[in-house]
Amino acid sequence: MFKSVFALAALAVAAPALAQGTPESFNGPFVGVQGGWQQDRQTLDVTDSAGTFESRQNKDGFAYGGQIGYDFRLSPTTVLGAEVALTGRTGTTPLDGFNSLELKQGRTISATARLGYLVNPDGLVYVRGGYSNARFTIRDANTDISEDRDGFQVGVGYEQLVARNVSARIEYAYSRFGTDNLPALAADLGANQAELKYTRNAVTAGLNFRF
Repeated sequence: MFKSVFALAALAVAAPALAQGTPESFNGPFVGVQGGWQQDRQTLDVTDSAGTFESRQNKDGFAYGGQIGYDFRLSPTTVLGAEVALTGRTGTTPLDGFNSLELKQGRTISATARLGYLVNPDGLVYVRGGYSNARFTIRDANTDISEDRDGFQVGVGYEQLVARNVSARIEYAYSRFGTDNLPALAADLGANQAELKYTRNAVTAGLNFRF
């Protein structure tokens, strides 16, 4: 009888401590790594008296990098997060019709927020959006000209807790980095206007280590 009472009392005391020792998923700081496919697209629009002509150049590469952020549990099923990521990409894009010129995609820094819904206690579906800045370098045999371009990033993904403090995710993201007006090129082509647009598609997988 007394043993049972003592056992129940011990359980009552231990239960809150056990509950406090079990972390709530997707709530707190994290740091992680990511990698996957990235396609950069440059679209050249040339306008003359006959209309606008469009030329696109796509180049695939391997994206790699890391991220750091924080998740907040707004409710039992809703998560609001903030993240800063630094990524790079392999390869360059030849600029067709411009002799030996090629475009290299350099580092990208992004600062985004995400809003997610827990489809199960350890699985999160989310949408993401925010600021992005990418470096592009035009190269030829003699010179490199670099430019940092501001833009935006939006995306959607799924993240799953795979261990007590580790989660895995897969994500699609679309980025756009504005438009360059190229009056010198327009003059060379005998056109009224030439514009170069920068966009990006990426599918990446990642691991986050949570604290």
